[in-house]
Amino acid sequence: MFGIVKNIAKHSLIYGAADFISRGIGFFMIPLYTHYLSPADYGTLEILDLISYVISLFLAMGIAQSMFRFYYEYEDKETRAKVISVSLITLWVVTLTVLAILLLSSRQISILVFKSPDYYRMLYVVFITLVMHLSNEIPSGLLRIEQRSVLYVTVNLIKLVLALTLNIVLLAKFHMGIMGILISGLVVAMLNCTFLLIYTLRKIKLTYSFKILKELLRYGIPIMWSWFGMFILHFGDRFILQRLMSLSDVGIYSLAYKFGYMPNFLILYPFQMIWSPRQFDLMKEPDAPKIYSTIFTYFMFAQIFAGLGVLVMIKDVIITIADPQFHEAYKYVVSILLGYIAYGIFQYMQLGILVHKKTRIIAILTLLAAALNVGCNFVLVPAIGIWGAALATFISWAFLAVCVYFPAQRLYHIPFDFIRIGKMVMTAAVIYAIAGLVNPTNIIISMILKFALACTFPIALYLIRFYNKQELSKIKEVIGQLKVAIKEKYAAIFLGEV
Repeated sequence: MFGIVKNIAKHSLIYGAADFISRGIGFFMIPLYTHYLSPADYGTLEILDLISYVISLFLAMGIAQSMFRFYYEYEDKETRAKVISVSLITLWVVTLTVLAILLLSSRQISILVFKSPDYYRMLYVVFITLVMHLSNEIPSGLLRIEQRSVLYVTVNLIKLVLALTLNIVLLAKFHMGIMGILISGLVVAMLNCTFLLIYTLRKIKLTYSFKILKELLRYGIPIMWSWFGMFILHFGDRFILQRLMSLSDVGIYSLAYKFGYMPNFLILYPFQMIWSPRQFDLMKEPDAPKIYSTIFTYFMFAQIFAGLGVLVMIKDVIITIADPQFHEAYKYVVSILLGYIAYGIFQYMQLGILVHKKTRIIAILTLLAAALNVGCNFVLVPAIGIWGAALATFISWAFLAVCVYFPAQRLYHIPFDFIRIGKMVMTAAVIYAIAGLVNPTNIIISMILKFALACTFPIALYLIRFYNKQELSKIKEVIGQLKVAIKEKYAAIFLGEV
């Protein structure tokens, strides 16, 4: 079992390291963005991103997720390659057709969303970039299926460097504002699309099968509706804030969201990169339910640890890196972050539903949670402003995590270890409470002390006897290997000097 866990952890760490670098650089860019963009500009950019996201939900049709599921239905390479080919060609045909319609409708969409036609040029860039990104879905999925995590990460880090360089030049030198960021995204997406398509077309021969298409759509279309619910859950609050409050409030909330979403960026996203295709392959293992349970416990450990680190330091970090007009954003992070830990639970616990191809259940539950989210936002935002949106995020994700557990368990029972997970939650809560009492006047000292407190999390778990014998043995083995490696390193340095 530890071999499987090690393989998943290895690829997750590779994806996670790259994402950490990406997010780290992105956060260092926050002073630049908040200097050259006002909160209203920040809010406008967020709304443009949301428009792109909601359109992509329907254009993608869940094809990439269907590809992962049906790729492992077949054993022969030829049929597997055909699954990829059908997915790729279908996305091409649909996205290019819809792109023409979107470009012709840009002024009307601008008036509908912003109550002004002035944003139509920005929408042109957004729509073309969207098609580039969707064209990358299948080639990127192929890299994940092949477990080419290093190549996947390399491509994305090159994208990051190019995007940040262009952002700095277009913002700071040419003062292009929002349009500069959009053009940067388009250039990078085009270059990335070109490389990935060349890579994919060298791997497969383009063929088509309406039989495979039918299977893909039967599985994927309910996922599309699920994603529509996801869009509302992830982003609907921005539109409601824009209508009931202001674009400045959207900008402040969006900054809080970036930090609240960090456990997903740091843990869930890299984990899903390897887990989405791998979870179906593990079904063949004789002790699969036990493996799924163990991996979930470790996944929760990583989510809680990362979330604790964010929460204990968030106030100091935002005050340090953001312009004063954004400082209040730190207050809303805790509710958003807890909501997204619940979102990670939901993503994992739907396994039984996906195995049995009952994606309709996920669609129904997600749409119910989306309705709850909208209702909470309309009730809470007028009463308590940005806090209302943050609380609505937590309530709706927690509701969805609980609701998906029962049908998924009926379809495929996994013996989750909720006692151990409860120990982790309680330990993190105690450390968070202690960190709240640490308030030195020097912000650097404050950050160091709080970071050190967060790092005591695995040690505190040891003190309450969280780890089992196998885990303790493995930990001792790893520590022993590290000691040997360090000794060899120092010996080599010493002998070299001698």
